[in-house]
Amino acid sequence: MKPALALLLLGAVAIMFQGAASGLLATRFIPDLGFLIVVAVGARWRSLPGGLVLAALIGYAADLLSGSLLGQHALLRMLAFLAARVASRSLNLRGSLPQAVFVGLLTLLNALGVAVLTSFFAPPGAVFGLPPANALLTHAGINAAIAPLVALGTDRVLALVSDEDAGRRLLRFESRRAA
Repeated sequence: MKPALALLLLGAVAIMFQGAASGLLATRFIPDLGFLIVVAVGARWRSLPGGLVLAALIGYAADLLSGSLLGQHALLRMLAFLAARVASRSLNLRGSLPQAVFVGLLTLLNALGVAVLTSFFAPPGAVFGLPPANALLTHAGINAAIAPLVALGTDRVLALVSDEDAGRRLLRFESRRAA
């Protein structure tokens, strides 16, 4: 329970920081910290139901603070969590380069999801689409560059509040010595 609350608090603070930074920089230069935390949690979290709830809550906080459709980011964060969970089972997402590539691609898919959901629920006659390609690729690149740092920070938060030491084996295996 303590790790989930710590990650939820971390996600909320990250979203507020992101919102404060949007007044200073263009949106494409600001990493989507809530999204990155959800992806980092998806690659490491053990419980599927708990992770989905955590992703949905972080997404819902993003919905409330961004003024977007309620549930839009919650749904997309749950899908990002599932994608990270599935990818981490078959790919090694521990290294910086694999994390960056995965997050860059997932950011592009997330932008497509936002455009589709927005256009689906938009009033008749309203036209929505993807942002310009240069803005989208810049945002994906920023997210990809920051993803390893966010994953490291998420691991540190989990290590601080977790009851078990993630870096140690629970059982020691000693090799047999030849007589």
